[in-house]
Amino acid sequence: MRMTKPYKKWISVCLVSLLLVCLFHRFISQKIEFVAYSNGHLKIQDYVYHIILVKAFWFEGLGNIYGVHFQKQALSAYVGSPIYKVMPLGITPIALVVWFPFAYVARINMALSYTLWIAFSIGVLFTALWQIGRHVFQNKKLKLLPITLSFIVIFSATSFFAIFIGQTSLLAAGLLVHLLFFAFKKSDQSKSGNLVPILLLILILGIKPPYIALGLGMLIIYGMWREAFYSAAFVIIVLIGLTPMLSIEWIHSYLNLLQMYSQGNIPDVYAWSVVPHTMNIFRSAFRNFIGDNIASLISNVVTYSVYIGVVGFCLLSKIKCGLIDRLYPLKVTKAQLIILLIANYLLFAPYANGYEDLLIISVFAMVLLYGDTPPLINYKSLALIIIFCLIIHHDFFPPDKPLWLFWIFKAVILRYMFKFCRSHKGRKECTG
Repeated sequence: MRMTKPYKKWISVCLVSLLLVCLFHRFISQKIEFVAYSNGHLKIQDYVYHIILVKAFWFEGLGNIYGVHFQKQALSAYVGSPIYKVMPLGITPIALVVWFPFAYVARINMALSYTLWIAFSIGVLFTALWQIGRHVFQNKKLKLLPITLSFIVIFSATSFFAIFIGQTSLLAAGLLVHLLFFAFKKSDQSKSGNLVPILLLILILGIKPPYIALGLGMLIIYGMWREAFYSAAFVIIVLIGLTPMLSIEWIHSYLNLLQMYSQGNIPDVYAWSVVPHTMNIFRSAFRNFIGDNIASLISNVVTYSVYIGVVGFCLLSKIKCGLIDRLYPLKVTKAQLIILLIANYLLFAPYANGYEDLLIISVFAMVLLYGDTPPLINYKSLALIIIFCLIIHHDFFPPDKPLWLFWIFKAVILRYMFKFCRSHKGRKECTG
């Protein structure tokens, strides 16, 4: 039996991918020092820090991973010396499930665990972009500006260092693009046959609160209320199942951590790991002008108001589509509402490190599917490309850089992405 051409291509892709993963593993095994401790100073990669705690939870005794004592004990046992400074955990207990196989591999070899995590994250992102790219090419809706901006993100120094430290933002970007494409395909169908994949996507996005909020918001905007409800219920069931192992105390501890992120009251034990000048968000950009308390208050008010406003608008739209004309005087599309949610997070989140800007890939994917962009060789497009190059590399400028300027640049980019997805049909879309 002869092998068909598509199968040959997929086998070739798999073999090449496997070779690249092996080469990457060999490289990082020789070049990357995951943990360095000397004279009381600890230098540790983000992924390794988290996986040490996950490994301690599953294989070295159950407990509340959000407790400072648990974190110190797990880290001290791994390093072999007493550790008194730790990093705050922004991850939810869902990460314990997602990272379980990687923690198991880490018992054997940390470099292999890291390699598999990076391969998984990049694989999710590239398959998502491949799906959307194939759809765009098949329908001959080639838009070079969002494609160019996406390539700038993928091959940026920010992406490189996100890979280097094992950041979750790379995976989150891929998951959001996958979810976007599922929702896009469902928009012309009366029923969705993708419930199981969507449940898995939302579950993995549940590793951090902002990610799952964006994922559920995307489903709600597309009127996928059934999928949103089942996904949220599935995540809650998993959390309930983990609670006996974590102890009920995890809820109080985690809420305190979220409050710390939100209000900025960082205890000394965590303070060493928080670096506001690397975060291109409103709070970091304007704290020197209006004070951190006011900047934090504005960030929280805007973040929650926009999210609640968008979800409420979609709920009213579902009740009666005609209400849109009376509730919102301007044209608004589903694509614009999704970009608004992502922009709200990237601009006003009370706490988001610079690597979270990688989520802007999902905005470019949205524009690629829906947008009406100018030609690539155009003064506006070239200006946007130059500005975006500065934004995605803002973390590599000196610490005393005018961060407010980079924040304004990011707002300008997102404003244009929002504009490119406006409706050209002279009517508003019903999001229900």
